[in-house]
Amino acid sequence: MDYWKEVPNTNFMYHFKWMPFLKGLNYKQLSFCQKQMVNHFEFHYEITTKDLLFKNLIAYAELNKINVFDYVPLTFVIDVDSQTYTNDLAKFTQCYEIIASCLNNDNNSNTDYRQTLKLINSKMQQVNLSKERRVISHCRPKVSESHFAGKNIWLLKATGFNRGRGVSIFDSIDKLKNLIHFYSESTNNIIEDQIQSLIMSVKSRTFVIQKYIERPLLIHNRKFDIRVWVLVTHEMKIYFFKEGYIRTSCAEYSIDGENLDKVNIHLTNNAVQKYCQQYGEFEDGNQLSFKDFQVLFICIIIAIS
Repeated sequence: MDYWKEVPNTNFMYHFKWMPFLKGLNYKQLSFCQKQMVNHFEFHYEITTKDLLFKNLIAYAELNKINVFDYVPLTFVIDVDSQTYTNDLAKFTQCYEIIASCLNNDNNSNTDYRQTLKLINSKMQQVNLSKERRVISHCRPKVSESHFAGKNIWLLKATGFNRGRGVSIFDSIDKLKNLIHFYSESTNNIIEDQIQSLIMSVKSRTFVIQKYIERPLLIHNRKFDIRVWVLVTHEMKIYFFKEGYIRTSCAEYSIDGENLDKVNIHLTNNAVQKYCQQYGEFEDGNQLSFKDFQVLFICIIIAIS
């Protein structure tokens, strides 16, 4: 019986090669006679980087005459080195200022912001995000109800990074410009705090700006996300692994005051949460299985009914 045998990395006669990154792989040199396989699809970065994923979603939405912002938060791609940088930033600024002006004119002191949001989306219909002025895009800017709680909060994400690196929250244009300058220019900044050191240990020239979900679904007033595994074969067969898990924050959610800058409140990445003092206090490793989550959800329903 034949068994798998590990060969040196310099051996080009392999059957399967596992690579953490696509860099350095030439798909044209793969041998189909030997059935050489690698663990990356060619051009996979078209859906695995934040900027290209959104650009392809836009293209799909336009082709099918639907509004991409019915499915994803209001998003802008900013490339510092692009000739359209100034114009792209101006498009975001226009939407930001629409929200700011509506909030300044809002005299309601209650927490029902639906009328303000209705006014915001009405004014945003006048904004054309298309790079071609004559083109009327099907993707019109809008803010969903769960993304608005009476504030003007946004996310800045450096593209091509993971584990929460290069993600910051801002609520002013000045802070945005300072963040872009910091991420695109700084290389050796010494930051004592471990979490901030992780988040800011990036250098990027391309960014995604995205409306922050100000009213997220919470578990015991803490943020969470869902992690699942999917295997896609070269024949486009898709296998979904049923046993995913929930990642939780160990800090209560808040977007007031100084809490806006506390990334451990807003980012549930394990690489961020593991540095927190309360890590593992509520859930082992800040994780819940789907089964445990279902039991917790049922208990919450019973408690409020």
